[in-house]
Amino acid sequence: MKRTLLFFCLFIFFIFTCFNRYTPITLQEAKPTLMQVEIKGAIRNPGVYTLKRNSSISSLIQMSGGLLENSDTSRISFNYILQDKDVVVIPEKQEVKLISINSATLEELQTLPGIGPAIAQRIMEYRKSNTFQSLEQIQNVKGIGPAMFNKIKDMICL
Repeated sequence: MKRTLLFFCLFIFFIFTCFNRYTPITLQEAKPTLMQVEIKGAIRNPGVYTLKRNSSISSLIQMSGGLLENSDTSRISFNYILQDKDVVVIPEKQEVKLISINSATLEELQTLPGIGPAIAQRIMEYRKSNTFQSLEQIQNVKGIGPAMFNKIKDMICL
């Protein structure tokens, strides 16, 4: 009888240990609800800010006091969702100095895209005999066609 009782107890113990052995246990990782992001450049109050997760650049800009008047936002997506430790740089607008095709030096003309020493010299020779009356007239210079004119038209003046 003792043997049977001992066997029965061991059998029950074995059953309980086997069934509970393979039950899945879930360990959920606790994600932080806040993140830190740095903003700098053309912004009123640059620095490191603490934001809620899944915040966008627009909420960061608002938190940092807003943009300056000379901020260039043409390359910024305001809906971009920030990640922890991101760095956002707001660039400043660059003023483009227009180059006068009637009075620029050889070096100034060479700063235009696609204009090398040879074409710059041709422009100077052309304007000795003919003053440019319109920007389109620069296409009369050998080596400057419609494609080249489209590249430089926003960088030149009379």
